[in-house]
Amino acid sequence: MRNLLHATDRDRLIAHLRGALLREVTLGGRRLMALAEGDGPESGSFCAVPANAQAAELLAQPDIRDADPAFADGLLDFVMAMAEAPIPCRRAAAGGIEMLRDDPRDFEILTPFHRFTGDLSAGMVRQQLRGQGGPPMLHTGNLVEFRLGRFRNGVDAEDTIRDFAISRRSGSVVLSHESRITGKAGFFRARTVEAGRLRYEYEITAGSPLLRLTVTFTAAAGQRVTRLRVSTALDQLGSGGLEMAEGRLGQQDGAWRDFGVPQAAGMTVWAEAGPVPHVAIGPAGWPAGGPTLHLRPQAPGQVMSARAIAARPGALHWVILRHGPAKLAPGEALVVREDRLLAAGTGAAEAARVMAAAGATGDQLAGLDLDPLPPNGASLNAVATQLLLAARDGYRLPLPAERMTALEGWFDRQLAALQAGQPGLADLAFAVLAVEARLRAGAQPPLASLVAALLARQTPSGGFRDGPPGAGGRPATLAGHAAALLAMARALPHLDPLLLAGPIGRAIAAVKPGPAELSDGGRLVRLEGLALDGATPAPLRDHAEAIGLLARAAGTVALAGEARPEALPAEVLAQAQALHRQAVALLRPLVRPRGTALEVVPSPLGGTAHPAAQAAVVMGLMAPDAAILRLPLPRQAVPA
Repeated sequence: MRNLLHATDRDRLIAHLRGALLREVTLGGRRLMALAEGDGPESGSFCAVPANAQAAELLAQPDIRDADPAFADGLLDFVMAMAEAPIPCRRAAAGGIEMLRDDPRDFEILTPFHRFTGDLSAGMVRQQLRGQGGPPMLHTGNLVEFRLGRFRNGVDAEDTIRDFAISRRSGSVVLSHESRITGKAGFFRARTVEAGRLRYEYEITAGSPLLRLTVTFTAAAGQRVTRLRVSTALDQLGSGGLEMAEGRLGQQDGAWRDFGVPQAAGMTVWAEAGPVPHVAIGPAGWPAGGPTLHLRPQAPGQVMSARAIAARPGALHWVILRHGPAKLAPGEALVVREDRLLAAGTGAAEAARVMAAAGATGDQLAGLDLDPLPPNGASLNAVATQLLLAARDGYRLPLPAERMTALEGWFDRQLAALQAGQPGLADLAFAVLAVEARLRAGAQPPLASLVAALLARQTPSGGFRDGPPGAGGRPATLAGHAAALLAMARALPHLDPLLLAGPIGRAIAAVKPGPAELSDGGRLVRLEGLALDGATPAPLRDHAEAIGLLARAAGTVALAGEARPEALPAEVLAQAQALHRQAVALLRPLVRPRGTALEVVPSPLGGTAHPAAQAAVVMGLMAPDAAILRLPLPRQAVPA
């Protein structure tokens, strides 16, 4: 397959990366350049590692890097730095807090990760993930319970608000509301007296996705309060398009207790006594990328109970944690602190680990989204590509020896970490590409074992599963399938063709012309094009990326087969060539002018261009693997 991109068009596509998407981020005090997930208000505030890694592989191509080595190397530096953060995370923040409306009754505040709206006079704080478009979480629904003498009292915190405000602190914004709490007291005759003041503060920080909640009850002068319990709650969890349905509770010994989808309306006691170190709430089945909310009390032993109320079968409505009991002298205060994390698909155990680390390491995780990222195959591939092309004198100016050493050391550490875990299909496939590149550069990484792990995930139908055998895992998306096909094609020159010919043929045959299902804001969308039978529906914004990867993969199969005619049957080569033509035909309408640059829209329905789609489409059209496959193979056995 030949390069289908004229150099002028290629440069215009690169110009969109360098222009509209380029940002500056700070990691551990170090300023780095990175590409935002889009140039719109929702996706332009954060930079994701997988997308930047795919763009870094593109920028490592000789003519592209020679034109702007600072840009190419800078993006690769960002990818490498993210992988070696105290806790590697998926995204870095680009920007700070933006106050769109500062009216406490109708505010709107943006951070790189979240949008906050609400009405503090009603004690309501709404929180949404930026770039997701889903319904908001509601931080509200609180109670306070106490005794004054012989009288037991319970008061709705939001019904008694007297003061509310938005205030600025260094690096943060605090949303607060305060209630004057009254109750019945007296020995012989009941009378209403002031019990104290109840204050809720929600602290929003520019460089962290954590929402820090502080609840303070201060007993009134001259008033003793006993059996005091304050709450931290969430309300309307099954309303307005939000479908939170399951819970996980952390135990003091590190174990987890699961609470499934409610089968009927009513209350479920999740915990009757503390300690409760972590509470996670998510949709039924905990779908990948679905919203998850995590509550982490700073004093787990102070939690008296955790309860969930369902207003109907299939969804939660209200979750409430009670903290106490406390006995307060006049003027004395009870203070409860809780960290909250709204994330896209972060599991309970992972969230517990990163939230604990964020509290322990402070500024070391500033600017990171706290979504843990396992060793990333695309990052390995980007580094390996630059190492290979530098070793084979592909660049006009050679890489300095110290940079080569740094890249090699980083690669070895990250490959070892990936092998020690259970990588997803895409990470495993890109790791195969990376190892193949290192082999061609004269290193001896374990290609055969990685390919064997990849082949073990293929199903009889030709598709792949995202997880290793025996671990379950969803069927692959079209993008994951394409990455696996590309990995097998690049490995073909190194291994016995009998090992790969059948899997390659089945993988190509599994992709057929027809309508593909994609998800968009909770609904399924059908697009005419190329479909993988039984695939997990991917987000609509991933359509162009998947087709670009498929064009590249099919073209590489054809190139590998032409270079080694005995390796693949003629019908498989013909199918690969046809699939390549079909994918390229689908890509052409997605490339559109934008000023003097060219951008790749994510799907025929439009959307905001993003780095993963831009890089995948450019690579799908320019056939970068052709030059790699032409390089002579090293004279050594392929390591297992």
